[in-house]
Amino acid sequence: MEQRISMTTLAVPDVGAARKFFESGLGWKVNAAPSPEVVFFQVIGGVFALYSREALAKEIDRPVTDNPTGAITLAWNARSENDVEEMFAKAVKAGAKPIKTPEKAFWGGYSSYVEVPGGHLLEIAHNPFWTITPEGAVELPTS
Repeated sequence: MEQRISMTTLAVPDVGAARKFFESGLGWKVNAAPSPEVVFFQVIGGVFALYSREALAKEIDRPVTDNPTGAITLAWNARSENDVEEMFAKAVKAGAKPIKTPEKAFWGGYSSYVEVPGGHLLEIAHNPFWTITPEGAVELPTS
């Protein structure tokens, strides 16, 4: 198997509200919405999807937790600390709940967290040890 993740999907209780946050609030472009239960965004290196919890539970034939802040978070890496400040404010203005305001992080970067519609956590951070290409892809340093 190639070392990559093709798609990240958030199971949310209200696809419309989550779509509005990413589309209208953050300015992301929807690439496909084949039903009211799913929306796809093209992102660098893959696909980001919003899927109704109810539809996902039906698809996988098992319950889907209504506590999305368990053992996974999403991250958006900024090019600078100032970008973290700006995007944190933009996310909150778009309807995200502030969880941790931007601050210096113990690991040497600058980090914040918001809760997006649907309850998932999104880290908005600047990691000075990583490179972000002009296209927006994150490149890790070689070991």
